[in-house]
Amino acid sequence: MARIPNRYSGRWCLSIRYRITLGGVGLMALALFVAALASSLYSHSPLHSWVLVALGAAIAGIVLVWGSGKIAQPIEELREAVAIIAQGNLAHRAPLKSRDEIGRLASELNKMADILQNAYSSLEEKVEQRTAQISALYEVTTAVNRSLDLERVLGEVVERITRIFQFDSTRVYLFDSERQNLMLRAFFDGRAEVGQAVEQFSHDDRVVGHVAKTGETIVIGDLDSEPRYREMSRSNASLNPGFHFLAMQPIKIHGKILGTLVLSGKEPRTLADDELRLITSMCEHIAVAVEKGSLFDQVVNRSRHLEVLNTIGAAVGQSLDLGEVLDQAVDRIARTASFDAAWIYQHDAREGSLQMKAFYGLSDDMALTMATRSLDVDLGGQVVETGERLVFEDIQNDSFYRMLAQRTEIITLGFASAAAFPVRTKEKIIGTLHVASRLKRHFSKEDLQLIESIAQQIGVAMENALLFAEITEKTNDLARMNRELRDATRAKSEFIAAMSHELRTPLNIVIGSSDLLRDGFFGPLGPSQVNAMEKISRNGRVLLKIINDVLTISRFDANRIGVDISTVEIDDILEHARAMVDQINRDRRLDVRWLVDAGIPPLVTDALKLEEILQNLIGNAFKFTPKGYVEVRVSHRPDQDRIEFSVADSGIGIPAEDRERIFDPFEQLKEAHTGPFNGVGLGLNIVRRYLDLMKGEMTVQSEPGLGSTFTFSLPRSLELDS
Repeated sequence: MARIPNRYSGRWCLSIRYRITLGGVGLMALALFVAALASSLYSHSPLHSWVLVALGAAIAGIVLVWGSGKIAQPIEELREAVAIIAQGNLAHRAPLKSRDEIGRLASELNKMADILQNAYSSLEEKVEQRTAQISALYEVTTAVNRSLDLERVLGEVVERITRIFQFDSTRVYLFDSERQNLMLRAFFDGRAEVGQAVEQFSHDDRVVGHVAKTGETIVIGDLDSEPRYREMSRSNASLNPGFHFLAMQPIKIHGKILGTLVLSGKEPRTLADDELRLITSMCEHIAVAVEKGSLFDQVVNRSRHLEVLNTIGAAVGQSLDLGEVLDQAVDRIARTASFDAAWIYQHDAREGSLQMKAFYGLSDDMALTMATRSLDVDLGGQVVETGERLVFEDIQNDSFYRMLAQRTEIITLGFASAAAFPVRTKEKIIGTLHVASRLKRHFSKEDLQLIESIAQQIGVAMENALLFAEITEKTNDLARMNRELRDATRAKSEFIAAMSHELRTPLNIVIGSSDLLRDGFFGPLGPSQVNAMEKISRNGRVLLKIINDVLTISRFDANRIGVDISTVEIDDILEHARAMVDQINRDRRLDVRWLVDAGIPPLVTDALKLEEILQNLIGNAFKFTPKGYVEVRVSHRPDQDRIEFSVADSGIGIPAEDRERIFDPFEQLKEAHTGPFNGVGLGLNIVRRYLDLMKGEMTVQSEPGLGSTFTFSLPRSLELDS
């Protein structure tokens, strides 16, 4: 920096101020010398003084230009270094050409770049590590969500865990359905020389079982230097294959431990906190997969079980062929629950034995050998006696099984597991259901529920078959008895018809002769004799009516009665009815009323049967009416194209409970048996049968002590079906 001060020792002068290095001292000294010389000569020769001043200024300018170059170049280099570092090249460094302030500034800049480069490298490693962890977790999550097949999911997950963390072996052990054992469900070995995995651990195992029981995470960096492992392990299973590293993590969800993840390595190692957290997260995803797979398996198994039950239930409901139903049952049980054989026995209480009714997975010869079982020497007998199921998961080594099964065909066939279930109805046990497997197997709760449900269906099928057989037998008996009854009825009808015919001829002679005697054809009679003849004639006609009614009933029973259609006038029908009334009401005991609509058209019907219907109803009215009236009414119902007849009386009436019964053959009111009313109770039955033939309809209105009204109607023109 250069400036001209106001005064210097009372004189104008040029001063230069600049920090220079040792190399520029010579030039600066020369400039100062020239300035001093110019100052001293000013008083003697101003011209020479100004020449020296100009020379000093030139020298100072040269010094200034030289100094500026020495300063600007390192500053520019420093700026360029800062720009390069700012662009992301943390490996670039500023050049160190001097030890002045600019050199120190460049050194500090380089130190800052070193710090930034180290920090960036560390951050980059952490980002890469975190990215790898997220990627690994994503791979596991993807594998978990890709499928509901638990075995496939676990296989993919353990492979990824092994490769991501560079373990030599990864195993997944899960509790069985009873939570008694931890079963190997998936494994992956990163090296071919890894030994065979242990298939299962007991729930009280002190290593794998301990983790599954307590939820504690165990990490052992070097098994050789860790005495705790040898104290905990009974088998030293991880030492045998030469493992040094061992880590075990519980697999749990919602606080429930589902199993253990076992990680092994041939070389000693440690797990960083972030690695352990990542493995914990992966275990949580494994737990989700296990829960989803378990729920899916439950749904699938439940669906299959329901399908089996529905199939067997449909077979039970649609077929009464017991053999067909049982064949379907054993086939479905074996295929659905993966049994090698299944068979069904039916209890024969009379023989005291079990008879094989269906089988699957047995040869015909073996089925023939096992066809009959005594109740006192076999598993089935024990089941029938106790009503409880028997389950043997290892029959080869089960002393209780050998004690029960005196015949050991099951063992000789190579079966390792077997079970027997009662087949029962509501009241008793009617059979047994057996299943067997050639491999040792655990009978899960779902298996037992399925088989017991099928046993219930089989019980229904057996009960239905027994009932059907019983019904068939009784039906055959009833059919035989029916045939015998029809034969007897036909014989009776034929006998009655023959007897009625034989009785009517002499009875007509008796009636005719008594009438002739009464009328004096053979000579005059006294009053008492006439009265006797009237009794003979009247009772003879009653007897003839009974015989005719019995003959009519027998003809109905023999299906030998028909309808004779003709056109008839109502007046003709009523004329015959009046004639009958005149005969039975000669003493004028009852008031008889005839109410007939005018203009009733002719009827096309069976005239004789219509006359008999009216005569029966009028006769009953007279029979059960000690005093009062009998009213006969005939009406035309053009809206229905029918003719309506009614016979009303003021007699004893009919109780409500007897109004339907009186139409049955040989049924009469109680008063008919104790009072002065004769007959056998066939008249109303004949009336109803005639009306059925002639498409008639009848109603009865009556109250005890107030009389009765019988109303029937007939179509104006009867058209018979072919």
